[in-house]
Amino acid sequence: RWTPESPEYKASIAYAKHHTFIHAVKELEGLIVQQLFELSKANLAGTSYKMCKHISKAITRCSSAICMALEHYNKLPHPKLDYMEVISYMTLGEFALLKHSCYNILAKLWALVKNCEMMMKYFKVLCSQEEIEHLNVEVHWLQTWVDFDNQKIKSTIQMLSTAGSVGLFYAVVHHVNDLHHHRLGLIYSLKGYS
Repeated sequence: RWTPESPEYKASIAYAKHHTFIHAVKELEGLIVQQLFELSKANLAGTSYKMCKHISKAITRCSSAICMALEHYNKLPHPKLDYMEVISYMTLGEFALLKHSCYNILAKLWALVKNCEMMMKYFKVLCSQEEIEHLNVEVHWLQTWVDFDNQKIKSTIQMLSTAGSVGLFYAVVHHVNDLHHHRLGLIYSLKGYS
């Protein structure tokens, strides 16, 4: 039989307290995820007025639920959280509270701040290489458009043979296209441009 002094009793009490904390964390986490989804839906293009009103009401309800869950969480003996801090999280990765879950995430290497920063930089480099490939294609598109635009305007002016105000328009467009040609030349000379 267990007594309040027995190690098994103390371990079960500690587990019950930790379980209450984990339950509060999971509830708060679920509400934050719900709010993030509602916020992402609110920013979608083509959302109707009725849908925007519905999403706005859902965000308001979710915010009040987060307030109540946060009050419950802050009653527990763990680091306190401020409502404005929790609401300012834009991604789940910023939700530092998840480190206190039942899986001892604090001990994981990927939970360390330096490792997270390094991982973010690594993925930014990967994305930047992909972006460079896309930009190489778009540079060719711009070059083709500028060349075509110059030729089209020249032929239009020659057809009209009244080069008064049209000639002035051509001079302005030609100047802008010359600037584009100059910038494109600089891009072509960049190391790594393919």
